[in-house]
Amino acid sequence: MDCQNEKRGNPIGTPHILNAAEAAAQPFPLSISFNYENLFKIQRVRNPFVLAPVSYSSLASYLECPWCVVSQKRKKRSKEPTQVPPMRQGALFGGGQPDPRMVGTLLHTIVNLLHDDKGPLTPDKRARLLTDSDALGRFLRQELLVALQKAGKINLAIFFNEFNFHPEILHNTITTPILRYQRELVATRTTIFTGAERFQCKVLSTKNTFAGHPDWGGYVCLIGEFDQIRLRNGTNAKNGTPAIIEFKKGLGGKKPTPPPMQGLFAELEAAPVEENVVVEPTSAHAMQLLTYWLAFQTRWSIREQFVEVKGVLQEIPMSLQQPMELILYNLNDGCQYQLVPRDHQEALVALTECIFLLNWAMKSGYAWQSPEHTCKRAQLTELPAHAIQVQVGNETVTGQECYLLAKASFERFKSTIQWKKLTH
Repeated sequence: MDCQNEKRGNPIGTPHILNAAEAAAQPFPLSISFNYENLFKIQRVRNPFVLAPVSYSSLASYLECPWCVVSQKRKKRSKEPTQVPPMRQGALFGGGQPDPRMVGTLLHTIVNLLHDDKGPLTPDKRARLLTDSDALGRFLRQELLVALQKAGKINLAIFFNEFNFHPEILHNTITTPILRYQRELVATRTTIFTGAERFQCKVLSTKNTFAGHPDWGGYVCLIGEFDQIRLRNGTNAKNGTPAIIEFKKGLGGKKPTPPPMQGLFAELEAAPVEENVVVEPTSAHAMQLLTYWLAFQTRWSIREQFVEVKGVLQEIPMSLQQPMELILYNLNDGCQYQLVPRDHQEALVALTECIFLLNWAMKSGYAWQSPEHTCKRAQLTELPAHAIQVQVGNETVTGQECYLLAKASFERFKSTIQWKKLTH
């Protein structure tokens, strides 16, 4: 791997990208850190839960409305049933459209099945489905239900079974996006490295992370899940360009007022898209992709460098400009959008500050209710702004100040966002 100590040196190459199992099994001490020009450091974490982890989704939700996140009680995930109930679910959609959240989960799961070497599909079967559109179409119509059951996705199997009674909705909602996805892979000759894989990493601030606050220090343990990692423009890890792909079922937008009681899921029908209206990914999408960029940097194999320095390596200087693409894939229409920040360093610094400040404020219990947020929870008490103090390094600031600093950092991050629509 190429690695130079000079600032703005050559970035580390990509001879071997670790999957989750390999990363967890690497015999490297926890003191090894990736140093990005002394702005912040990243360490691998074997067990993040002792470090009070936080997910990207929690941080993004807290940024939108602190009260919702702090007051929300964590719900236990209901267990999957053991089998599909022997009953006809013909009225599940109620004459309307299926739940778009469930549709998005189902599309994600189908994509994962096509690439999961530990799933119910054999390697030969997966290879055929990824290259033959007719075979993939038959699979979606005739075999997907059984594959979901074998994979233990019983709730999704029940949901998908309803599509048998709505063939037109099945074609438009499931079959068309998956066939479009397959044809894009064939046309671009893209190599899929991994999909649906959880990550864990620890981000540590340095004296240069916060302007004017050299002693704030601290760390944030991040957990989440990559949707997919590709190697573009090549056939292997040495020649390909890694790309983090995040799948979305649409790009958001304001929902219309639902018609009165036209079905169980009528209120979840997708909003009609006006003609000539350009819809781009949001700042939350950019925040998610760049957060995943941070996490991905813990996945490089550094065994060769350990051999070179006889196992005493403690820190690896890395360039901020890694050869990596961050792409949002809209499953609705197959469009892809690459995040290309106008100022990569400013984007990373602002986002890192935002992550730390949000994490500190959230874990302190600061629970201001955003007036712009349409939450329906009633806030029974409201503490004075100075009542909650947040410990940041050797200083304390009020919860309100900490949160406002996070918002300011996010505004700086938003000013760097730039999307490039990809064409194939």
